[in-house]
Order: sequence, then structure tokens, then C-alpha cells
Amino acid sequence: MGSLKKYIGYNTKNWRFKKFLMKQLFKKVIMTMFIIMMFLPSIDAKTYSKKQCKKYAEDLVIKKYHWSLKDYDNLVKLWNRESHWNAKAYNKRTKSCGIPQATPCSKMKSYGKDYKTNCKVQIKWGLNYIKKRYKTPTKAWKHVKKTGWY
Repeated sequence: MGSLKKYIGYNTKNWRFKKFLMKQLFKKVIMTMFIIMMFLPSIDAKTYSKKQCKKYAEDLVIKKYHWSLKDYDNLVKLWNRESHWNAKAYNKRTKSCGIPQATPCSKMKSYGKDYKTNCKVQIKWGLNYIKKRYKTPTKAWKHVKKTGWY
């Protein structure tokens, strides 16, 4: 603040000069912020740890779908096999992505625009897919063990 006082000066009686200096300082601050934002890698505000993703899935399995803990355990096995709970997982051969390995990846788009990186969006989509197609994660896991896919 001392250097700011030096440039603006509390004793300076010329208000226009003070105003000019403040505008110049403001422009430099804005320009600096813009440059930093342009060159820093983007930060995804909705990044969760694997532990947080699993906890979110467990809560949905138990509280929303009313499935059992055995179903949750089988879901963990299923998605460990598919993606190791990596929300950014991508299979070039099948064009599958995310924790549930949706094929094509764009199937999850209706659940959120950040569907390629947000585990909560992917988990919601994946659990809904399992419910519609297999009824429970345990039945989906049995299908995977039998066929190699789900």
C-alpha cells in the first residue's frame, strides 16, 4: 500500500490525476488477471477423488435405488473392471468413456454438460443404465462374468 500512496499521494490536490492513476492501475490488474487465466491450465471445479465418487455411488445405490450392500460391492467390482473409477477413462477402440464406460460417450450428455469429466454425472447415468438393462448391479456383474461385457 505504501507504493500506491507514493503514486497517488494523499497530499495531491489534483483529483483528475488521482483518478487517471487509479484507472491505469485497474487496467493493469485486469490485464494481468486475463493473461493468467489464458495461460494457466483450466481448473475443473467439479473434480472429485475416487473415494468421493464411490461414496456418492454408495449413497445412490442405498438411498435412491434401495439396492443392497451386495449390489454396491458388485458395482464396485464392475466399475473397477471397466475404468478403475476414473472419470476421464477413454477406450479408443470402443469409443467408451467415463466410469461406466458408456458407448458412445455422448449417451451421458443429457445428464450434464460436463459428462466427460464429472463422476457424479457418470454415476447417475451408469446406475440408471444398470437399472433399465439389468435391474441391479449384481445382475450386471453376473452378466459381465458370463459374457465379458455389460
